Amino acid sequence: MRRHTFFAIAAALLSAGWLFPLWLGMETSFSFWQMEGWPRLLGERPGHSFPFLSFASDCFRIAFFWLGAVLLFWSYLGARAYLRTCAA
Repeated sequence: MRRHTFFAIAAALLSAGWLFPLWLGMETSFSFWQMEGWPRLLGERPGHSFPFLSFASDCFRIAFFWLGAVLLFWSYLGARAYLRTCAA
């Protein structure tokens, strides 16, 4: 595999990688409502010990921090390329 192909694949994975923690946080939130939230609305007291909302919050925090880093990186590269073409 050529070096350029490796860097292209790595950039694609790092750029889209924030979607996994976002998906995980959403799935955890939906699981909370299915396993804890809905039964509580019906007056039941489910006894799960997993901290659904805390884990989902951590996943969302990681996903949006990662997204911010990706946007900052690609904005920097885009601005650098734009300034390079304007200077030439």
